[in-house]
Amino acid sequence: MMNVTLSLADFSAISPLLIILSGALLILLIESFFEVFSKKFSFYLTSLTIVLAFLAVLYTPVSHNPLLTPWLRFDPLSRVFALLFLGIGLGSTFLARAFFQQFDLDESIKSTSRGEYYFLLLSSVFGLLLIGNANDFLTMFLGIETLSIALYVLCGYMKEWKLSHESALKYVFMGALATAFFLYGIALVYGAVGTTTFPSLATRYHALVAHSDKILFLAGIAFITVGLAFKSAVVPFHVWAPDVYDGAPTPVTAFMAVGTKAGAFASFAIIFLLVLPKFDLMWNAAVSLLICVTLIYANAVALRQTHLRRFFAYSGISHAGFLLIPIVSGTPDSMTALMFYLVIYSLATLGAFAVIAFLDKQSTGVVFHDLHGLFRRSPWLAAILSLCVLTLAGIPPTAGFFAKFYVFKVAFESGHYALVVVGLLTAVLAAYYYLRIIAIMFTEAPVDAEAPKTSWTAAAVGLVSFAAIGVLSFYPAPLLMLLGSLR
Repeated sequence: MMNVTLSLADFSAISPLLIILSGALLILLIESFFEVFSKKFSFYLTSLTIVLAFLAVLYTPVSHNPLLTPWLRFDPLSRVFALLFLGIGLGSTFLARAFFQQFDLDESIKSTSRGEYYFLLLSSVFGLLLIGNANDFLTMFLGIETLSIALYVLCGYMKEWKLSHESALKYVFMGALATAFFLYGIALVYGAVGTTTFPSLATRYHALVAHSDKILFLAGIAFITVGLAFKSAVVPFHVWAPDVYDGAPTPVTAFMAVGTKAGAFASFAIIFLLVLPKFDLMWNAAVSLLICVTLIYANAVALRQTHLRRFFAYSGISHAGFLLIPIVSGTPDSMTALMFYLVIYSLATLGAFAVIAFLDKQSTGVVFHDLHGLFRRSPWLAAILSLCVLTLAGIPPTAGFFAKFYVFKVAFESGHYALVVVGLLTAVLAAYYYLRIIAIMFTEAPVDAEAPKTSWTAAAVGLVSFAAIGVLSFYPAPLLMLLGSLR
């Protein structure tokens, strides 16, 4: 029997995971023994950990060790996913710092541990990295659960906020249901083909002879799809999202709106674009129906929202519908379209939440009324939020327009004309409620309106998002070339 061991190169290949894990455990230890030090420096340690992991992703070698490759993938796609997830994690860390600074006079937050929060945030990022590197259903399941369990705690992190209690409980119950669907689906797939490893999954499925085994496999994939639909808040599996987004602290809501969505669609992409592309027409038809229902319902309900956290919940549900279109299309350009849309959506959403961080003053969050006269009070904040919502709306010439165009292009090429029509009509509807935010910002400022407090961390996230969207709006070619090489 061949003796296989892990070499230094193998440890280097998994170093991004090891760095995030080590950083999280170090912060937790410091919190346990040096609480004052932790309160002052946890943010810097977390940021440093993510930056080191980012550099490790760029420069680490590929491992071919049979101890690792059955569980983890080391390919360009996993590397791009890792860079996206770490960028989201770093932006969320900066927004968390702004949140703690904004509420520093609130006794319920002043006494709250900083180290535990950043430990949980890094744990969520670790889960995202596992998802992006997954080469087996079990690795993917561990990644999803690591992400989810940390988020359950983060949603109820503000113990004095009653709304957060309700938010966390709903998320736990609905998350447990999604986990049950996903895990049961994995069990059925294993029962049908005898493996959970991705490289051999398609081959074994096509080799099935017995009709009962094929039905078992399709049932397993259906349960897995439902589990991921819960995580990505696709209608009708979205019911948890508005209340959870509304009750969670604003930086947690920002991370869920971007990180959870990115993790869920990374799972969708790996399974249905990489491992099982166009494997069943019935599955395509069912998911196409979910897309239509999601786009129509989310955009219709978003029109009535006045609270920004709930607004972005329904906005995120709508974008989940758009992100599913490349998954169903299954063309050679689908992965590029999906990744480009995810990058643009992440930048615009984090940028919008960076502006919200300046206005966030109470546990109930920011409402539309707080945006009145923002242009007169802070023109640069109004400019950032305007560009972000124009991008989310897909208004030309922003990068959001190109993202939606690319999604419609792959749908048209694959013959999903109904999805193109529904997507175009709901995009017009979405433009109305996004433009309404801009109109509110340019109205007269209320007499009692205060100038937004300053926060360099929130400003950094806002400015980076603004600059990145600006560059990608006029010069998206390098990013599209990079993503095109992932086919």
